[in-house]
Amino acid sequence: MTTADQKSIAAMIAERELWLFERGKLSYGRGTAVLGLIGQPVETSTVIGLFEEDGQVLGCSVLLSYAPSAPGWTAAELRERTWLVTMSHTHPAFSHDRIGWLMTMWVGDYAARQPDPPEWLRCRVPTALVAHYRDQLGWQPVRTSLDRDLGQISLMQRRPESSHGAPALITSLMPVEVP
Repeated sequence: MTTADQKSIAAMIAERELWLFERGKLSYGRGTAVLGLIGQPVETSTVIGLFEEDGQVLGCSVLLSYAPSAPGWTAAELRERTWLVTMSHTHPAFSHDRIGWLMTMWVGDYAARQPDPPEWLRCRVPTALVAHYRDQLGWQPVRTSLDRDLGQISLMQRRPESSHGAPALITSLMPVEVP
């Protein structure tokens, strides 16, 4: 994503956060942090987005290819070649379209096709979302941890995996540069 996408991403994040607020739920995606990373050098993080053909933003996430002090992960786990998927948001108007699943499949497929793919894709998930990430998105729980801002969270992971249909469903207009 580029700075040209920032306004549409900000609008999608604002709609998501309002939708959550109206339902008495917390936003865990750190929207302002996502916006601050758009257009930054792609040395350790990349903001990815899923758009419809007409430019409507359906979702976004941040991929971190290097996180030497990611909370909750052991030193041994941090030494493994890992991409962290974080700060994910999906548009509430498309909640029945499985946008999180599409984004998860794309990231797994993209990672698996790299010349030096990561061993793991990992994320930190609030306890309330663990069942969804496990049952609907295919993430495996590793352990729980306590986060000072989010409370109890689960550390989850999945292996990068080629999804032969992913390129037919989702095309990359610009190459994503995750080292």
